[in-house]
Amino acid sequence: MDAKAVYNLEGHDYLVAITYKRIRNIHFRFDGEMFLISCPKRTSWSLIKSGLDKYAKRLVKRCPKASAIGDDFIYLFGQRMELSYPGLITLSDETKIEYNDTNQLMKKLRKYFLNYITSRVFLFEQEMHAPHYLVKVRQMKSRYGSNNRSSKTLTFSMTLIHYSPEIIDSVVIHELTHCFVYDHSDNFYRLLYKYCPNYDMLRKKLIKAEYQ
Repeated sequence: MDAKAVYNLEGHDYLVAITYKRIRNIHFRFDGEMFLISCPKRTSWSLIKSGLDKYAKRLVKRCPKASAIGDDFIYLFGQRMELSYPGLITLSDETKIEYNDTNQLMKKLRKYFLNYITSRVFLFEQEMHAPHYLVKVRQMKSRYGSNNRSSKTLTFSMTLIHYSPEIIDSVVIHELTHCFVYDHSDNFYRLLYKYCPNYDMLRKKLIKAEYQ
């Protein structure tokens, strides 16, 4: 890499790594976190940027979502943490979790996350004057949360533990808004934006698996 730059796409800043080579054309790639540019020597930033303006959105959309967990790392509440086996991780509230393998780690994290998201639901129930609900956490393939008004139960996907607290809160507020408006009408979003003004931006990060 010979140079670095920053490129803003739809409100998100991406690092651009530029490598100058003895080639004729500019090549654009996206690795899930940054843009990788190979280009002829003396190529100006303005020319690279014009290419990003043309291709960046397509490259990001085509790139597979970044993995939340690998053999040696995991994203928890938007922060990347390194894993070793056996190991110990320390969360932002100083909670320490010891584990011998990934299965044990995820079981302990599930218990922690249930307590965490239950406390967030309680906080927003008070703020939004919503009825009290039972909270559950489970694996959900197609949704991040659901609201069962007949049983007064909110269910959240365990996947949310990988995202930043602000993104998690946006899902909590979304499901609590359904206590008042069950569909996704204008009235629903009017109330949702009252308690989560930047919901649209957070929703995009959620869909794109931008954990931070």
